[in-house]
Amino acid sequence: MKTKILIGIPPKNHINLAMDEVQGLTDLGYDCDTIVYTRNKPFAGKIDKLLGVLANAFALVKRLYNFKPNMIYLNSRFEPVGTTRDFITILLIRLLYWHKLNIAIKTHGSDLSILTKKSFFFDSLVIPYLSKQVTLWFFLSHEEKNNIAKLAPKFAEKAYVTGNIIDPNRSIKSEAFLSAHGLNDNRFKIFFAGRMIAEKGIFSIIRAIPQFKYKEDCVFIFAGNGEEYDEFKAEIKSLQIEKYVHLTGFLPEEECDHFYANSDALVFPTYFDEGFPMALFKSIGCGLPVITTQTRAAIDHLKEPDNCLWVNGKDSQSVKKALTMIYESDELRNKMRKNNLVLGQNFTKRKITEQMHQDFIKATVSN
Repeated sequence: MKTKILIGIPPKNHINLAMDEVQGLTDLGYDCDTIVYTRNKPFAGKIDKLLGVLANAFALVKRLYNFKPNMIYLNSRFEPVGTTRDFITILLIRLLYWHKLNIAIKTHGSDLSILTKKSFFFDSLVIPYLSKQVTLWFFLSHEEKNNIAKLAPKFAEKAYVTGNIIDPNRSIKSEAFLSAHGLNDNRFKIFFAGRMIAEKGIFSIIRAIPQFKYKEDCVFIFAGNGEEYDEFKAEIKSLQIEKYVHLTGFLPEEECDHFYANSDALVFPTYFDEGFPMALFKSIGCGLPVITTQTRAAIDHLKEPDNCLWVNGKDSQSVKKALTMIYESDELRNKMRKNNLVLGQNFTKRKITEQMHQDFIKATVSN
């Protein structure tokens, strides 16, 4: 009999990633079903958020009785809001669903202050309960797992490290695509994709441009929006660098993905608590030369100068220096392209889901 998994997926962000995992596990012989599992609207009030969590939990319980899986696998985040949602959801599942059930959670980013700040709610209720009830917890970097081992050894016994699936075939090199965005020229295309917040390093990028001596031959493409987008645009104007910058605003994932195959380099100087940043690893999969920071999964998989140049995400001079090195050296760019195409093969649907399968077996045997 096939092992049955009910998979909680997001409603819009990284749908392709979630469905790639579903397909990969199905290909390995699992019987998979999906249900939406998500955070509430960010600007909802606390009561509305709680009601949303409860409604989602009851929907999960109903689906569990209909599908009767061996495991439920939830995509979430390890931080106060996401972990509170997981705690409430799993508590209700255990109270209302009376069949044997393994629980797996994959955290897309984490805020480990949840383990360092003194809190009766988290220290005495949430973390001990989840440590007991969750069969395995996937993190996206060894840094996260190792820090958790220091801060909460019992919880760390359930921690495993995985990656995300990267499919470079979703990114197609195309003059028509560049023409549609007004970018069909000979300028060197430097790409960034992500939320427009300072922690992603976006201000360090634009503050590097005025002193970057090759700026006349380049265009900096920013795809995304976010809380600091208006401030970001205002600073571009203040720096008088509008002619070197191309802003797309929000793009559907399917369209944004094509920029990886149609750019010359990625600049991603994040100092946000990234787990496995998709913009970074989609670039790797497409063989882009990369400028980034030493954070979490990047440390696990990338080396300088084979795959990337490391920068300080808060230092525009550091970013400018790396941009200059990338632009000036054909040899460096070609080396990175070759190495990153090879590295990208580590994140295929088959490889990632086969490792998940092995971790499922280890965790359920030891549970």
